[in-house]
Amino acid sequence: MSEDLTGRRLGHYRIDGVLGKGGMSVMYRATDIRLGRKVALKVIAEHLTEDPEFRERFVDEARNTSAIDHANVVPLYDFGEVDGLLYIAMRLVDGSDLASLIKDGPLAPDRALILLGQVAEALDNLHGRGLVHLDVKPANVLVTSRESAREHVYVADFGLTRRGATGHRTRGGDFLGSPTYAAPEHLRGEPVDGRTDEYSLACVLFACLAGRPPFQGQVPEVIQGHLNREAPRLTDLVALPVAIDEVIRRGMAKTQAGRYADCRELMAAARQALAGMPRPNVVPAPVRRAPIPTPVPTAGNGHGGFGPSGPPSGPQGVLGPPTPPGPAAPVRPPPGAHSTIGEPVRLRPPVPAGSSMAFTSSEKSGNRWLLPVLVGLVAIGVIVAVILLLSNKSDGGGNNQPQQQTTSQPGVNVGGETTGDTPKSSGNKLPTSLPVRPSSR
Repeated sequence: MSEDLTGRRLGHYRIDGVLGKGGMSVMYRATDIRLGRKVALKVIAEHLTEDPEFRERFVDEARNTSAIDHANVVPLYDFGEVDGLLYIAMRLVDGSDLASLIKDGPLAPDRALILLGQVAEALDNLHGRGLVHLDVKPANVLVTSRESAREHVYVADFGLTRRGATGHRTRGGDFLGSPTYAAPEHLRGEPVDGRTDEYSLACVLFACLAGRPPFQGQVPEVIQGHLNREAPRLTDLVALPVAIDEVIRRGMAKTQAGRYADCRELMAAARQALAGMPRPNVVPAPVRRAPIPTPVPTAGNGHGGFGPSGPPSGPQGVLGPPTPPGPAAPVRPPPGAHSTIGEPVRLRPPVPAGSSMAFTSSEKSGNRWLLPVLVGLVAIGVIVAVILLLSNKSDGGGNNQPQQQTTSQPGVNVGGETTGDTPKSSGNKLPTSLPVRPSSR
């Protein structure tokens, strides 16, 4: 463009600022003053508007593209010509483009697959209508995270879209598109179809995984690379499964027949090749370190007096915040302890001397009858002792002298009294000698 149109009016659009510039056009942030809606306004370079063939093709394909209704295609609102300038008004996407995301290095493989999978869906939908984008490159892949829980992709810039045409040059010989991501048949001016966009998508996949396009250098060098050189091995640049090299090689085949049937098939092969890749490490937010709380026995949990919960989850070696009051976590085995995998060792913590919690609930429940039995035995012993003491007092009549028994023969008078087999005791002291008289019989 010969000049910046910021601050000017183009039809009913007020141009507010520049979003980006290319060799063929300038993208402006603008406002549709009729509707009060923000739009992205693409203004075609003046030297192209002077080419009658380009103008006719632009108008025809802009009509076809504006009819596309797909979740991953930027909606076209309007197109036309004002003061000799061709323009296209489209949805203004609040986000970034893929070129900005990879300028500092490659994307994580899983993220690249998610984003480019959406691009493949949009391109195959376009191809189903007989259209070819012909300018698939990172700058035309818009990424936003403001419209859904995940990153959403819009394929933009359909100003070059063709239907069953050959080549894409002006009468003056200008190549329309980006040679960095262009297919050989596109560069040679040969017939193009959906597989032409597939080649470009394979180049974009290479750039996302490597952080650079497959061929670099001056424009002639890049063009010669696409026309005559095999695609470089991606695994020579980054550590990826070797299967991805075959996916890139086939997607960037020099002939259309050597490529995948469509863009979805290309991305399916890429997902399969990268299926074994580990997911990127997620750096956790800083966590305040806290001492490990001492486990306290709890009642009735069926785990030997300790809470059933395991160790706190999270990255290894990072401690979480203090555990709120509640069941404590199992105690880890001390260093040197051995256990069988799958059979964690549960140790009882030491109980301070004199602690009232020397027994767990299961031990208490097993010995709860011990105290009543002991009390009962002591009570019985006391009662028996009292009974024996009272019995001794009643038998002795208050005389503490020991009782003595004497024996006599039957029919013998003892102390002047006749007794039977066993004489009665008078309770008095016996004399030292007794007179014995023979019986009168």
